[in-house]
Amino acid sequence: MATRRWILFFLTATLMSALAGCNSGSTLNVQNPPPPPAAGVSIALQTAPPASIAINSTTQVTAVVNNDTSNGGSGSGVDWILTCQSGNCGTLLPPHTGSGQPATYTPPSAMPGNIEVVNIQGFATVDHTKNVLAAINVTAFGNNLSGTYVLAAQGVANGATYQFAGVVVLDGQGDITSGERTVNFSDPNTGAFVSNSGPIVSAGSSYFLGPDGRGTITINPSNPGNDPSIVPQTFSLVFLSNSHALITVTPTSALTVSASGTMDIQAASISPLSGGYAFVVGGTDSFGAGPTAIGGVLNVDSQPNNSNNISGTGSVADQNQSALGITLVFQPKPFGSVSSPDPLGMVSLTLNFPLFSTPVMQFAGYIVDATHIQLIENDNFGGGSVAGLSIGQGSATGTFLDDSAFSGPYVFGVTGVDLSNGQPGTLTSAGVVTADGTGKVSGYMDTGFQSLFSSSTGLPAQISGSFNGSYSIANGSGRAHTGFYGFVNPNNLFQPIFIFYLTGNGNPALVLASGDVNFNYPFLGTGIAYPQSRSLSLSGTYGLNFTQQNGTESDGTAVMSVTSASFSGAADVGPSIDQAYTGTINSQSCSALVVGCFTGSFANAAGSSAFQGSNAANPNLPVAFTADFYMIDQSRGFFIENDLLVQQQVSLGFFATQTAIHTLSAAGEKQR
Repeated sequence: MATRRWILFFLTATLMSALAGCNSGSTLNVQNPPPPPAAGVSIALQTAPPASIAINSTTQVTAVVNNDTSNGGSGSGVDWILTCQSGNCGTLLPPHTGSGQPATYTPPSAMPGNIEVVNIQGFATVDHTKNVLAAINVTAFGNNLSGTYVLAAQGVANGATYQFAGVVVLDGQGDITSGERTVNFSDPNTGAFVSNSGPIVSAGSSYFLGPDGRGTITINPSNPGNDPSIVPQTFSLVFLSNSHALITVTPTSALTVSASGTMDIQAASISPLSGGYAFVVGGTDSFGAGPTAIGGVLNVDSQPNNSNNISGTGSVADQNQSALGITLVFQPKPFGSVSSPDPLGMVSLTLNFPLFSTPVMQFAGYIVDATHIQLIENDNFGGGSVAGLSIGQGSATGTFLDDSAFSGPYVFGVTGVDLSNGQPGTLTSAGVVTADGTGKVSGYMDTGFQSLFSSSTGLPAQISGSFNGSYSIANGSGRAHTGFYGFVNPNNLFQPIFIFYLTGNGNPALVLASGDVNFNYPFLGTGIAYPQSRSLSLSGTYGLNFTQQNGTESDGTAVMSVTSASFSGAADVGPSIDQAYTGTINSQSCSALVVGCFTGSFANAAGSSAFQGSNAANPNLPVAFTADFYMIDQSRGFFIENDLLVQQQVSLGFFATQTAIHTLSAAGEKQR
């Protein structure tokens, strides 16, 4: 009996052991293992943007979120953001995408320099601690501008005369490496007129050029005295070629400024001045306390640094001075001295005009090349200053012996002061004058007086019409004293005096203009007159700058594309950029007496401030004004507003053909 129980126990134990060893899938006496850990959320770029793109390009970026626990719900996908140093990084749209869906990056339309590093960052929507980053260099077209350039602009700041001239060195990659400048303005703190000269520092100085030729230059002047009015100055520009641009000055935190001018590449070799130089300058007289304009010829006839190297031989000068009743003062023998150029091509001139209201004046002359110098008074006497342009006569000096030296058609543009209130920019004039070589002239012109009211209409005065006249040349200097008369309207009362300072060799003349001898239309101004080509049409892509005055001066730069009888473009005016406008050109001539003058009109599709017009205060209304276009040749011309009695505004602009913008090669890129 005991033996049987032992055998049964043994068989049972053996069977259980066998079952446990051969049936691993059995749950008998086995616990469930824990579930495997969930995979973590991650994000990765599927399509990365390129390392660099041009400012006028776009690119796509795609990211994939792995192990997204939201299962495709509203909390899934990728959230995108952009960051950059300037804060104007462009756009990335849409700002939220599904996993694996693209977002499109569009660079900003403008940047503070030539290269902007933009960071594109994507976040897993379900978990923002999981993100991916791609840096992209947005590159503009600054390689189109490289070298040393001379800038000059004139206008208004804080209601008074503003003038700027200087030199900047552009490195072709968006940086200004050095320079110097002179600026004249009314100090906003004291009201005193200030002339400030000094170097430009590289820190904070840069430039930008966009794909259509519009851009900016920002210069940071040295300010050792911490003068709050000496702040970085920004210019808008429109590219004409790698040698030339048109500029306007934009307001700063210290100066409410509007001014326009030019930017020209400086010759590789700068030599001391020698020979005759025609010049015109305008602004405020230091002692006369009113607007003034001066023109003449200075003959540098001995070596620099001599005490009297502008001896007066062949030199002449004229002054229009409002404080003296617009008296035209003739100075037959001005004299003075000029220094050798400094390393950036600036010379110092001391000029003596014994008969003028300011008998001694000091200038900085920023040399562009052998025949062009930008002049700006820098004596800081406290009463005012003048600035303008000088053009060398070269081998023609002393050859203007009689009236035959002035012959053929010239297209001129003049800005100045309508002396009924003395505010700059209120006088504009443009036209064609033809000299016959025997002392007679004829032509057609538009002249607007923004603040001079006609006694017959009670509106601002405008004179558009044909004229005759006479001129005479004396002293061999190239001074052609010209009187215009014979205007049909208003009853021959308008008889302006235009003095042309000839430069010869087919080069432009400089113009000093003043009100008529009976002071029916008192004004003074300065300008330039170009010999006119006889094969003329208006077609192509142009850059332009302009000045307008309707109580407040407004200057701007723009691009203009002309096709057949219409044109369109975009303008930058002060702080407002990218203002669209349109216009028309008519085949009808301004006058049967001249060639190359076409009538036309400007319109602003959005009614914004690109061109002011009478509706500038109401952006919801379209703005339009009519104008005459005076062609110099196939590539250049002036336009002048001719509807003053309707708009009560004067406008004058200069336009020139724009060459193509070149793309930036990889070798020209530089990391900021």
